[in-house]
Amino acid sequence: MFRTLTIILATLWLTACAGVSQYSVSESELEKALYTQLEEQAPRFTQGLVETRIDRLDLNIGPDGRQVVRLDISGETAINALIASFPAALDLVIEGRPVYDRQKNAIFIRDLDLLQSKVDAFGYQGDVAAASAGMMQLLRAVLENQPVYRLDDNRYGWLKTVPVAMDIAPGRLVFSPRFSD
Repeated sequence: MFRTLTIILATLWLTACAGVSQYSVSESELEKALYTQLEEQAPRFTQGLVETRIDRLDLNIGPDGRQVVRLDISGETAINALIASFPAALDLVIEGRPVYDRQKNAIFIRDLDLLQSKVDAFGYQGDVAAASAGMMQLLRAVLENQPVYRLDDNRYGWLKTVPVAMDIAPGRLVFSPRFSD
C-alpha cells in the first residue's frame, strides 16, 4: 500500500514538473508585442519638425543559429517645413541580445547594432548610416529600457517561483527551470 502510494505520488510529481519544464515565446508573439509597443511610442519618435513612424516590423529569433534577435524595420522620417514635408523612407536591419529580467518578468532587447540602413529620399537611394542615426537612438531608448514583452498572464506564473533560464532557439525564446549553472 505504501509503495503504491509512493509510486502514485512520484508519478504525479514528475507529471507536474514536466508541465512546468519549459515554456516558449514565439517570433509572432514577440513581433506583435513589439510592434504594438512601437506604435504606442510613436509620439516619442516625433521631435520638433521631424516625424518618424514605423510601417513594418519583421522579427527573427536566433537567425543562423546565433543568440540574437534580428529586426527588419521599415518606416518613414519626414522633415516638416512651413510649406512642405520632405519624406525619407528608411529600411533598417538591427540585431540585439534578448535579455530576461526576472524581477520585472519581462524580456528586453539590449546591445543593439545597426547592420544595414537603406534610405530613399529626394531621388537618392543608398546606405546612409548617418541618416538613420536618429532612428537608432530612438529605438535604443525604447528597446533597451522598456520591456518588449511581459510574461504577465497565468501561463507564466511559475517563472516567478523558480530560477529560470532563457535560451534562444530558432523562432522562439525558451524558458526552463535552471537550478544550477
